[in-house]
Amino acid sequence: MRLFKFFEFILESGKETIKVPFVMSYNFENILERIDSPICVALLNLHNEPSDFSLIMVGDDVDTISFTTSTKLSQHFNTYEYSKLSTLVRPLRNETPIYFKNNTNIRVGRFIKKIFLDEFTDQEIESFVNQYKSIREEYSLNFEIWEGNKIISGYQSKNYNYDGSSSNSLMNSCMNDELHLIDFYQYVPVKLLVLLNSDDHIFGRALIWKTDRGLFMDRIYVINDSDYFKFINYAKTNNIIYKNENKSGPSVGYVKDGKSSWFPMIIKLKFNIDEYSKEEFSGKIRDIPYMDTFIYGQKNTLSNNEPFNNKYYVLTDTDGEPLEVIPQYTVDGQRIEADDLDNYEWSNTQNGWVYKRRGYYVASEKDFFSLDYLKDPENGFIFNEKDGWIKIKN
Repeated sequence: MRLFKFFEFILESGKETIKVPFVMSYNFENILERIDSPICVALLNLHNEPSDFSLIMVGDDVDTISFTTSTKLSQHFNTYEYSKLSTLVRPLRNETPIYFKNNTNIRVGRFIKKIFLDEFTDQEIESFVNQYKSIREEYSLNFEIWEGNKIISGYQSKNYNYDGSSSNSLMNSCMNDELHLIDFYQYVPVKLLVLLNSDDHIFGRALIWKTDRGLFMDRIYVINDSDYFKFINYAKTNNIIYKNENKSGPSVGYVKDGKSSWFPMIIKLKFNIDEYSKEEFSGKIRDIPYMDTFIYGQKNTLSNNEPFNNKYYVLTDTDGEPLEVIPQYTVDGQRIEADDLDNYEWSNTQNGWVYKRRGYYVASEKDFFSLDYLKDPENGFIFNEKDGWIKIKN
């Protein structure tokens, strides 16, 4: 005899009917307010009423609606008590990730019949559906891949859709209209994925890099939070690596082949980073844009992994001026953090930095030495109370 799991028991016993508040997203409600139909009034009147369905939003296609069942929500929140579910579900008006976690797409006419049964005539439903589809088609969005000089257009704010709040990530991008910096993307192996409506207004963008690990989708910038998931689905469909958190920085994990982890990636360039900022490169002195992921530039590569040898640049200046870094090492070969360098003294003899607390300055040699070096008989130093460390003259 197998034991029922908690929710299997609830469903199969029939002793409890799980209900949740009927909640619609703001985006979906905005569409309803533009439709002249008694069905809209009925749907708006259902708001926050106990229902088998909730988290109503527009579907994947222009003639579909998306919803989540009360059962799925009760499983997600691990409770079937309406009072608890009501507290948790009622505030969910923005299309956050929970809207997409266990949702179902259904044609809008079928959804209306499912909710209202025979309350509306076929003619009323058909009229509602046609108006709904017409409005959805106005907002229908499609992806395009831009490359070369076209990428610059993707960073011009005059091309963005302004219906959304000014607090969204696309409108707040620090690289908007910094076209003298964005020019950099013409010369590197990258393309721009843009989300457009029928009027060619941009609703979102993300760089797609060619790396040694495959194509990689960088941080996503969108007008509407819900459009973020369109980019994620695009990446999944096209086998593109993407960030598992939509944040800037080289240490954020990635999703590759359905698995989340972090790994180094390298982008090969056809020029040296040093050359790019000189007039010899295409006849202009050029700057480099703020990089969300590949913040390290060294010779002819960009990387999300900090180099350990030789000079490199950190590409996170919003004014386009890379920070030059020349790695410093102890005499034992250990890397010294830049903000810790004051705790070290340079040794000309040992050709490296010596930790101050583990070394001594020898006046006769006019140099600083590590204690280990001074103690090694082969190096010819002795210590006495009067003079400290001195070198034995041969």
